[in-house]
Amino acid sequence: MTTLADIPFNDLQAGMKFKHPQHGEQIILELGRGQLGLVIRFHDSPMYDGVLPRMGEEEYETDIYQLVAQKTYPYGARDWEYAGEASTEEIAARHWQWFRVACPHCGRGHRLLAADPPAGARCCIGCGMVFYRPVEIERA
Repeated sequence: MTTLADIPFNDLQAGMKFKHPQHGEQIILELGRGQLGLVIRFHDSPMYDGVLPRMGEEEYETDIYQLVAQKTYPYGARDWEYAGEASTEEIAARHWQWFRVACPHCGRGHRLLAADPPAGARCCIGCGMVFYRPVEIERA
């Protein structure tokens, strides 16, 4: 059994599927960097989304650093079992399409899945530069 922890972050790609006991089957939509570290955006799980966790009323005694650590890759990466690549049919059924954009600084290509062309800033996983650049639809 291969887990998320067994795969180096630089080898991860959009379209890879993982199974988790709590989050179910998840497909990677995009990889990046955030203020909290490395970001993996799954289609239906905020586990490694790079967003600060919200504290509830019951959590007032919880250490904020512990909450942040629990949402930061690679915390819990051994719990995510690799389940192969998303099929063309799965991607089409969700009305997703492939997009790509290159970092203007280092040229690293970013490949991502989305229903609509994503806009806004992106942080390069290669060099860390934050850039605004429109994505292009990836043609087969």
